Amino acid sequence: MTLLLPQIVEAQNVNNQRQLDERLAREFYYKKDYEKARDIYKNLYDNFGQIQYFNQYTDCLILTGDYETAEKAYKSFLKKNPKNWKSHVDMAYVYSQQGDNPKALKYINKVLKNVPDTKNAINDVANLLRARSFNETAIALFDRGAKNPNINYKFYLEKAYTYNSMLDFENATECYLLYLKENPAQYDMIKNRLRVMLMYDINGNVDDVVRMALLRKTQEDPENEEFASLLMWYSLQQQDYELALMQLKALDRRGKGDYENDILYIAQIAGNNRQYDIAIEAYDYLLKKSDEGVFFVQATVGMIKMSYEKAAAEGNHDKAFYEDLNKKIDDAVAKIGLSNELLPLVTVQADVLAFELGRFDDAKTLLNNALEMNLPAKSKAEIKMKLADVYLFTDEVWEATLLYSQIEKALKNEPIAHEARFKNAQLRYFIGEFEWAEAALKVLTAATSKLVANDAMTLSLTISDNLEYDTIALKRLAKADYYIYQRKYDIANQTLDSIAAYNLNEVSLPNVFYRKAKIAMNEGDFVLADSLYKRVYEGYADSYIADEALIEDAQLLENQLNKKEEAMVCYSKLFDYYTASVYVAQARKSYRRLRDEQK
Repeated sequence: MTLLLPQIVEAQNVNNQRQLDERLAREFYYKKDYEKARDIYKNLYDNFGQIQYFNQYTDCLILTGDYETAEKAYKSFLKKNPKNWKSHVDMAYVYSQQGDNPKALKYINKVLKNVPDTKNAINDVANLLRARSFNETAIALFDRGAKNPNINYKFYLEKAYTYNSMLDFENATECYLLYLKENPAQYDMIKNRLRVMLMYDINGNVDDVVRMALLRKTQEDPENEEFASLLMWYSLQQQDYELALMQLKALDRRGKGDYENDILYIAQIAGNNRQYDIAIEAYDYLLKKSDEGVFFVQATVGMIKMSYEKAAAEGNHDKAFYEDLNKKIDDAVAKIGLSNELLPLVTVQADVLAFELGRFDDAKTLLNNALEMNLPAKSKAEIKMKLADVYLFTDEVWEATLLYSQIEKALKNEPIAHEARFKNAQLRYFIGEFEWAEAALKVLTAATSKLVANDAMTLSLTISDNLEYDTIALKRLAKADYYIYQRKYDIANQTLDSIAAYNLNEVSLPNVFYRKAKIAMNEGDFVLADSLYKRVYEGYADSYIADEALIEDAQLLENQLNKKEEAMVCYSKLFDYYTASVYVAQARKSYRRLRDEQK
């Protein structure tokens, strides 16, 4: 035992020194001091002969550009290790780095002939090729393996990854979809892969590739539910609700699954994005399927609401249309019965009766009758809000303010309470109680709802800025706003003209032009509205309502005047120059949608 002790100590010392050398070499390597790392790894390899040291040593040679020494080292190593595929690939890489690509390819093709025809061997060598950017050679190796009946594996996923690294998105997408066809259970994984591709799509190339590939696959294989579902998912990602609805209807008609809930979702999201025709088409599809379906009531409510919102957006004030819409609501209530689910139609009908047909007493009776029902607190608040709006419209100011105040107290910090407080402040502004209104608006600027907070800020600035210049101008502006609310457009325009004539200043004028644009919109004179909006954001770019004028003009240009390119200019101007605006996210979203539509 005593005789062995010096040998044990010596071995321990050698091992300790080896560990120190390894650590030092790693430190030099990570600090990119490759020459010092190279010498240590060379010494470690010479002393211990482990492949990991050789790999690190030759890697340092390549990184320092010493290709001649690297080539000699690989040749010597490969004589003893002819099946070390990594070193073969690295040797080819050395040739390519020396500028001799034909020699590199000739060498690697010669080597590949000896790669065993097994799935694991082909995968391993192909990954080594990919690591050295021999991507096309890796694809060729995968193709060789795919053709071998003994392997019985197509390497679609591996090829997709390789094509992706080559930025060949067309072939990558094709391979992903071929893999999905063979492995339908991997739907979620393929969807996530495509999502990542789309996420990093800088130039919009991937978007077109994926769209065309999915359309082609669904046409070639119309019974493949995974392809159809993937196209529907893609359509939603791109906010192409028309294509999404088309796919969902096709899937639903096959009867292999229940897609009605998805169709209802498309209807709702399309409506939220003001794509009224698509929403109406979706609701109509659900209604025509069955009047006893699970979503019949929701589709009935949605169809009527969308019809009303579309008419309002288009400035449609045709009494015959609203008479017919009012009858449809009566028919729906008669057929289904008035319940909480149908309650949204009560507020729509109140709007129609009061603001379109001038039947104010009928609207009030309808809303008061609804309040007699056993309603949830939020539903009751919504009915009260609409009743207050009607009272304000008919100059019953104190009845209106009482109801707004009741909503505030009943639901406190709920979003609808913030809206009620804003409407109450707006009411006070209408009747000239500016200090009361301003105090309430300051509280609302911190509201949870961005739109309420933004509206509160805008009205607060309208009051404070105009008070500094001209109290008379502010009183006239408030009266004009009240007339606009009551749809008394002629007298509103006269009041605004009086401000322009007698209270001319840099604060009042953009307010006048903006309100005249709103009147023109409500009267369906979209060309005039466009010119007036432009006078706001082009003539008074620093005004606090310039961003509102921009977003509204952009939507007008897009939806009413069908001037998509001009709309895109407005959207881009908004997110480029009004970065703090509450409308920036909306503008970016609309800009991208229009850009994608033009491809």
